[in-house]
Amino acid sequence: MVISKFNTQITLELLQTKRENQYFERKGLGEKDISPTKIANELIGMLNADGGVLAFGVSNDGEIQDVNSLCEKLSDYRNLYVDFIDPHGNIKLEEVEIEGKRIFLYHVDPKTLREFLNERIMNKFS
Repeated sequence: MVISKFNTQITLELLQTKRENQYFERKGLGEKDISPTKIANELIGMLNADGGVLAFGVSNDGEIQDVNSLCEKLSDYRNLYVDFIDPHGNIKLEEVEIEGKRIFLYHVDPKTLREFLNERIMNKFS
């Protein structure tokens, strides 16, 4: 069953079993140091390469988690590509419900040929 409106290749099976590579990445909620900045850095890597999809709320072993458990921090993850990536690039956030749990799919379009930086991190070194 296809679960994405933006990419018809994304199914529940793909999310749970596909081997991660430069085009597909999972980030679970329980990972060490998971933060909007860490997700932004992953997206920057995809922007500077050939694009891809980052599934946030899916653990490395394929467990579907619920990003709603992030409560007040949820908006930080919704806005991270605007808040931390300069220029913003071609990233679409898709919120998907699977078995009553919400995950985020960040779709990264590689069309822009510019170098992307994490604005907040770069400001620390300026």
